[in-house]
Amino acid sequence: MKRIAIGMSGGIDSSIAAYLLKKEGYDVIGFTLRLWEESSRCCDRKDIYDAQIFSKKIGIKHYIIDLRDIFKKKVVDYFIEEYIKGRTPNPCVICNQYIKFNYIFNNNMGFEFDYIATGHYVSIKKENGKFFLARAKDKKKSQEYFLARLKKEYLKKIIFPLSNLTKEEVKSIAKDIGFNFHKKESQEICFLKKGEKHYDFILKRIDNNNFKGNIVEIDGNVLGRHNCYFKYTIGQRQGLGISDATPYYVVKIDSVNKNVIVGKKEDVFKSKFLISQVYWYKNPSSNIIKDIKVRIRYNHPGENAILKVLPGKKAEINFVSPQHAITPGQLAVIYENEKVIGSGWITDVYI
Repeated sequence: MKRIAIGMSGGIDSSIAAYLLKKEGYDVIGFTLRLWEESSRCCDRKDIYDAQIFSKKIGIKHYIIDLRDIFKKKVVDYFIEEYIKGRTPNPCVICNQYIKFNYIFNNNMGFEFDYIATGHYVSIKKENGKFFLARAKDKKKSQEYFLARLKKEYLKKIIFPLSNLTKEEVKSIAKDIGFNFHKKESQEICFLKKGEKHYDFILKRIDNNNFKGNIVEIDGNVLGRHNCYFKYTIGQRQGLGISDATPYYVVKIDSVNKNVIVGKKEDVFKSKFLISQVYWYKNPSSNIIKDIKVRIRYNHPGENAILKVLPGKKAEINFVSPQHAITPGQLAVIYENEKVIGSGWITDVYI
């Protein structure tokens, strides 16, 4: 019997994933990661308790793994540093890369397993002996974007039980087995308290509070002042405290001079940008790649682009049509049809 370790958050998706694996005949071991303070929404005591109760209900062993130290170093410190550098971080991508998968693969937690699994909505495709992440059946829920930094050698050892299910089908299974999952889903950063802003979280954890600067037009004209440049994000319209016949939008964060650069709506739409630390699931056959789509954030649908491979694990991406709010710090995920062939962190956007 194959043994599989599954990450369980206490929510409906990972719980039903564990149930389906047990039903298929795997020797399932559930584990819940303790990652942050009790007052957050990141695997707190209630989440752990829910995972324990469901594990008992379906008859699998369950373990709690305390990774608070590594989570702070790899995810929370990164989150703070990126905002201070004027970029918008993506902690979920980093957590999946370094915590939920990389750590588990390199630390077997005291027992041997054949596979690991999670409740993510993702597919794995095999082509010519190579494994690729791909969109799940439920396109609205598909989460391959958040997993695009996983090492490709891991994919042959990962199972995603929800890959061919929709969210409604998962809810139906939960109802059929008589288990009531009451939690509301959230797209918010899990280690922030309910209602807490990212900048409040950061300011409470650093000594330097001199982040004041100017709100400046692209041509250098000063329009006003702000009290913290990393309160703002690319594409933001509300909360600038300046008025004009047509609205202003944030087009760039200048962390060196602590300025927030603003322009009009058309200034937020860009086509060309650079990515770094590019990771390929499929090595490019030439320096120019066409017939691809690129997503620049999770809720971006993906648009046609041309990619130019550059030295030093870098690439230049040029969208066929300008896109709204290409944001440094976010992940650009590169697709060939439905499968992920690479990704890289957005560094520079051409104004």
